[in-house]
Parts: sequence; structure tokens; C-alpha cells
Amino acid sequence: MRHFIFSLLLIFSSLSAYSQEAFPFLNKSNQLPEDLLKRRAVVFMNVNSLEWDKEAQKIHNSFIEIGVDAVAYYALSDIMSGEDATTAFYSDITQRSIENMLIIHQTNSGFELYATKIPPEGGFFQKNMQAFFLDAKSLEKLGADLQIRVNKSDLERENFLIIDVPETFKRTNVIKSRRVASFNPDIRIDKLAVPKFTDNIMLDMDIDKANAELDSIMKQHYPFKFGLIDPDMTTEEMISQGYLMVLKKLQNNGESLRRMLGYDLSERETLLISVRKGKNERVMKYRIGEHVHKYYVQQLYTKDIYLGNTWDAGKTWQEALINHIENLKAQLER
Repeated sequence: MRHFIFSLLLIFSSLSAYSQEAFPFLNKSNQLPEDLLKRRAVVFMNVNSLEWDKEAQKIHNSFIEIGVDAVAYYALSDIMSGEDATTAFYSDITQRSIENMLIIHQTNSGFELYATKIPPEGGFFQKNMQAFFLDAKSLEKLGADLQIRVNKSDLERENFLIIDVPETFKRTNVIKSRRVASFNPDIRIDKLAVPKFTDNIMLDMDIDKANAELDSIMKQHYPFKFGLIDPDMTTEEMISQGYLMVLKKLQNNGESLRRMLGYDLSERETLLISVRKGKNERVMKYRIGEHVHKYYVQQLYTKDIYLGNTWDAGKTWQEALINHIENLKAQLER
């Protein structure tokens, strides 16, 4: 399961809000979840706007009428930003006894709705999941069509006390352990685990080529001990093989990524400045809504997160990785 979820992160992080076949791992069905009107649901919004909470209100009004107890709304890009994000959100959501999940996805011609159960074994998505599917040209029409389908079904309604305003989670910090805005000097002597990219039929990339490039970048830029590992490897297994730190990455639009990692963000901020220090110093500017990648390091024993001492995200994983390594070297060489 973890192997599959890790691979899915690359799909969702680069998922266009206008992709026509966005969820190839979901088997579309005409069957509504049998407890849709009895149990709590979470809604993942995948629309072409950073102000997705306004779109959430439109569909939530329909859910109130229908009897869908949508108790929490998240941006899908946040949920699938990276392994740490997926794990943190899954824990937060399932601890609230939420059993159903719905996806609202914007396409070129309108909106799609998917409704299914949250897998109890961990993670939100699995191969060949059955999901109720409905599409329409607007969110209002989508809600109206869903109500018609529900009225024609034999679903029994038990959800009557539904909140009027959708509860949106836009300020969730995925770091649950100690956050350090610097580099760990022990990385000079501690071996770093670097998770490889993993093969998956849904990934439109050459996995072997990507891993060869990952290895090449690490060898060219990283001066300390490291090893490429299978992303399924547990913390205990990494430690047993001599690793004390692991390289991690999140990817999302810049605005979401910064708040997820606990950075301050001004409401008026429209550009993000990334810095690469060292011999080939560079300054990069990105619009706050652009998709970027950000690397960081976790200490395996303490679980402390080391983000680095400057914002160093990049538009590609290669750029972000080089930025982070060069900044690390520049800091530790002082």
C-alpha cells in the first residue's frame, strides 16, 4: 500500500485541474455508497482556484439538502503533496470517524464527483477502487443531479444536523514533530537515505532514467554518505542498515506548500523567492500559485524536521534537490 501511495504523489502533485482522466485507479460506478446519508464524509476539492473554499460552499449547499454530512473540506493537492502530508491528513481525518470521501474535480467542460469509502488499512487511494461517478457542467447542476440520483435510490437518511458553512482546512501544518529552520550538522557523518522513484503504470515517466538522474545529482552535488533506498523501507529497516537521516520532499503550489511547512505567509504576497547559495549562486522567482517542489531532511531517531535556513523550492524536483544540497553545503562549510 505505501509503495502505491508514494507513486500516486507524483500524479496528484502535477495533476491539472483540467485533466480529463485524472483518476485512472478509480473504477467508475453507478452505485452510491450505501451509508452516504448515514456517515460523515470528507470532501477533496480539485478545482482551478486557490480560493477553492468558495467553490466548496456551492456544492455544500447541495449536500445539506441531500443529507451528505460533509464535515471537512481539503484541497486535493494538499492531501497528495507528499508522503508526510498524506500520512498526517489520513490520521487527522480518520480520527474524526469519517468513513466516506468525495472528490470534486474540475474538467475542461465542467465538474466531476467521485464518492467512495476511505480504505481502513491506510492511505486514501488504492488500485481498482470502486467509486460512484457523476458529472455536470456546473457545481450547482452537479448537486441537483446528485439529489435526483439519491431520491431514486433506497438510501436511508440519518444525517440531519449538517453545518451550514463548510469547514475548510487551509492552514494545516503537516509537520507533527520538531521543526528546525536550519541544517543538522550531524549530516556530515550520518548516512542519508534517499528514497527512489518507484514504477507504476500510471506514471508518465521513465522510472529508471529518473532514478539514474537522482543518483547522478546526489553523487555530483552531495559530499557526504548516502544511499538510494526503496521507499517501502521502514524507519527500523533504515536504521538497521546504518541510515540515521532520510531525505523527504513535498510538492504543491507555493502558497499551500509554505503554510503546510509552517512558514509565515503574507496575504499580499504574490511572488516567492528561492535562493541557491554556493559557487553557482542563483535567485529564482515564482508566482505563489505555481507548482514547486521542496526538499527537507528528517532525523530518524528524533523525527525532527530540518528545512534548511532559506526557502529553496524549485519548479522541478531536480532544481529543488540541487538548491537544497548546495544550500546545505554552503551552511556547513562556514
